[in-house]
Amino acid sequence: MDPTPFVEVISQLRTEFKNRFGDFRAYKEEFRLFVAPFDIDVSEVPTWFQMEAIELQCSEELKAKFSSCSLFNFYKNVIVPSGQFPSLIDNALQVVSMFGSTYRCEQLFSKMKFSKSQLRSQLTDNHLNDILFLSSSVLKPDLDSLCSDRRHIVSNVPIKSKE
Repeated sequence: MDPTPFVEVISQLRTEFKNRFGDFRAYKEEFRLFVAPFDIDVSEVPTWFQMEAIELQCSEELKAKFSSCSLFNFYKNVIVPSGQFPSLIDNALQVVSMFGSTYRCEQLFSKMKFSKSQLRSQLTDNHLNDILFLSSSVLKPDLDSLCSDRRHIVSNVPIKSKE
């Protein structure tokens, strides 16, 4: 079997991977500050973060909370409400926001896959666009006001009286 086609495909994948994720190397320090704020060497972090890093690493209470909960919950429930570490909070928000758009895209593709299942194979592209738009929209219709503006049709079926 000739490995040439596989070598070419793998080479293309490496190039594509490098192009898509090459920017992440530029944010290596920010990722490290976000993921392991207690394990960093204070002398190696940017000067804007050194004082906060010293205060953070000196707090045994925060170390215990960091090791007892998930990374996301540590920032959400401990660091952000305290307001004590604004540079750490800014860094965390920047890092977390980098992946928010990826999550939304994955969520939309999952909805599309569900909508285009074998049970709904009759969907046209226009119908799929409408379904995806509705399922990904954060707008909620005010059904009460929409219904109150309409005149209701009364049935012509006579009502039986109780005699």
